[in-house]
Amino acid sequence: MPVPDTQENMMKCICMTCPTHNQCMKEKMEGFFCAKGKATCEFEKVSCVCATCPIYSEFSLGDSFYCEMGAAQ
Repeated sequence: MPVPDTQENMMKCICMTCPTHNQCMKEKMEGFFCAKGKATCEFEKVSCVCATCPIYSEFSLGDSFYCEMGAAQ
């Protein structure tokens, strides 16, 4: 299910706490990948916190690493 790109949903986002979220993503203020799309930064997959995000359960998401995959469909 697509995640609406709203301020309310963005405030629930936990991408910035993810071990994979790196300095480049911080500098470019990238996050909320399940709604906005994949990261433009190069990164190493460390681990994923998507399944612990309130957006994940609210929108019945089933994937992870949206920073690599892009927005939820």
